[in-house]
Amino acid sequence: MTAYLPALLDDVSRLCRESNQPVFEALSIQIDQVPRTKVEKCPSSCPTADKCLEDALAAIPPDHGLLTSASVAAGRSAWQESSRGVPEFFAGGYAYASLVDEAPPASDDPIRMGLLLQQAEIAYPGHAHDAEEFYFILSGQAHWRVDAQEFTVRPGDLIHHLPCAIHEMETADAPLLALWVWRGKLTGRFWYESAPDVDCPAPQGVYADRP
Repeated sequence: MTAYLPALLDDVSRLCRESNQPVFEALSIQIDQVPRTKVEKCPSSCPTADKCLEDALAAIPPDHGLLTSASVAAGRSAWQESSRGVPEFFAGGYAYASLVDEAPPASDDPIRMGLLLQQAEIAYPGHAHDAEEFYFILSGQAHWRVDAQEFTVRPGDLIHHLPCAIHEMETADAPLLALWVWRGKLTGRFWYESAPDVDCPAPQGVYADRP
């Protein structure tokens, strides 16, 4: 089976360079440093992926720069449900897949990369983390808030969250599929806006998985 990660990394790096946004252009340099020989995880599914991944993939626009590579990656990913281990804050409604974890780090400034699949009409409440975060929207629409700024995201949009920025997203009548990248303090704090003093645990198993 042909590895999917090299093509995906190359496509994400290219989109970053073409964005004409300095912060994304800088990210492309880090993505280019990620080893293309990373071991890819065995595919697996979960209830959210079973419910809406097929629809989310079908909704990626035909001219999206990540259409092929992200679709292949999504189909071969190890999907997991997550609530960051604190269901009283967020009872679920999304799944994630970790694609790159750089553990051990390949550089002095490693990244994580993965996929987010959020079900339709689900509100992911305000939260923050020490790591800087980037989103590449593949399909679906969502109302997004970053601190005091609110906007609607659509396929093709690129989003940047500074470290510790409060952000939340609520999907419309279709699932949201996005690729995300973390850099900076990968093992730092993660907390919800409603309980800023509570350090939420990382998902079981890992340095590799997304909060």
